[in-house]
Amino acid sequence: MRGKPSPGPLLRPLLIATLLTLAQFTQAAGERLLFWQVDTPRATVYLLGSMHLASPEIYPLRAEIMTAFKQADALAVELDISGARAFEIQQRMLERGTYPEGRSLQDELSPATWSELSRRLEASGLPPMLMRSLKPGLVVTTLSTIEMMKLGLNPEQGVDRFFLDQARGSKSIIELETVDQQLDVVLDTPQPDLLVKQTLVQLDDLENIMTELVDNWKRGDSRALAKLVIEDELKQYPEFRDLHRRMFDDRNREMTAKILDMQSRGGTYFVVVGAGHLVGDQGIVAMLNRRGQSPRQL
Repeated sequence: MRGKPSPGPLLRPLLIATLLTLAQFTQAAGERLLFWQVDTPRATVYLLGSMHLASPEIYPLRAEIMTAFKQADALAVELDISGARAFEIQQRMLERGTYPEGRSLQDELSPATWSELSRRLEASGLPPMLMRSLKPGLVVTTLSTIEMMKLGLNPEQGVDRFFLDQARGSKSIIELETVDQQLDVVLDTPQPDLLVKQTLVQLDDLENIMTELVDNWKRGDSRALAKLVIEDELKQYPEFRDLHRRMFDDRNREMTAKILDMQSRGGTYFVVVGAGHLVGDQGIVAMLNRRGQSPRQL
């Protein structure tokens, strides 16, 4: 796979962090995955890196992961994307992700890019003249989601959704972000033409890209995953450095601050976030280390 493009910062479903998984590569039941424990005098926090689209074959998860979840007082996620919240999120997404009258995505793209995007949208069953009213971040996440679903993915089987369903009615659910915070990143795309072109190239090689991602996730190889989705990404696409900072680094700091606040209150917490937020020298695990804590991978 070396030499082929790595997943771009917006090649993922809306409102999640950064990793997806292919159904045929999700035979992950009982595998190590990306899972840490960090203890302070007042609190225990478990950190699990999520795949947000998956298939039933990844379950059951490793016994240690499920035991930690059962022991937790509360579940913390990026956003509660289940139940009634799902409709609220969708409505806000459309409200903010639609161009005002008189402006369209076609105006933002070169003729060649719009032509290629139109071809891909039609092939995915998405009418280009309808999609042109949506902002680029929303279009590429919608297109990517459709392509993932064609490969057998189901957001209902995602790791975060699994734990939200398990926690409903039995544990407190804490949101680490707001809908608007995530939409700020997804919809603020200063280089729409480059973003669309990059996404179209990556979709052509989606299966190979995801094979390597999923393999690293299943093995719990945080170093390899950080290299693939952060270091290699920025080396190949330095023009996305600012977007990457807002997509990962800034959000990681905010989520780490929320985790520190949880620790100060005491108790046991089970935190599920996109795996890309946990790895790398600006990831949540590294930030907790710099605060004098010692997360240990289980």
